[in-house]
Amino acid sequence: MIDDEESLALYKKSLVPDGSYESRHPILFKPDRIVLLDGWLQSSVDDERAYHEALVHPALFAHTDPKRVAIIGGGEAATLREVLKHNTVEQAVMIEIDEVMVKASRDYLPEWNNCTDFGAAWCVDDPRAEVYYEDALAWFMDRYPEDREPTERLMDVIIMDAL
Repeated sequence: MIDDEESLALYKKSLVPDGSYESRHPILFKPDRIVLLDGWLQSSVDDERAYHEALVHPALFAHTDPKRVAIIGGGEAATLREVLKHNTVEQAVMIEIDEVMVKASRDYLPEWNNCTDFGAAWCVDDPRAEVYYEDALAWFMDRYPEDREPTERLMDVIIMDAL
């Protein structure tokens, strides 16, 4: 069993281009990043891509022409990353109650919300992205009230990435 000190030494060795096994396979020695909420595991480096891809792509591929997508939750902005991969999407609205989580994800989980390949470096800065820091139910009720005309066009797809 590798202890924390040895694990750190192997990680540091993987950063030095010396031809060692560690430097040739740095992904194997990269420290894990995990997100906990109230002590419950939400995501980790090892599973975040599979989770977010499975959450987003079936719904967007099932729609014939998804232009407006709403994301409820999604604090790491990884769901937003996957939504923005679709070139039909003109507007991606993320409604996340926890602004601190989004900002912390930008600082500490940049590989989870990086859209450099198809937009902005931080997915939230993509021109198609809109982020609201408020309760999602209230956001929808304000824009789509039962007793009058909606103030916005309907969403094509709504993705729930929240507890």
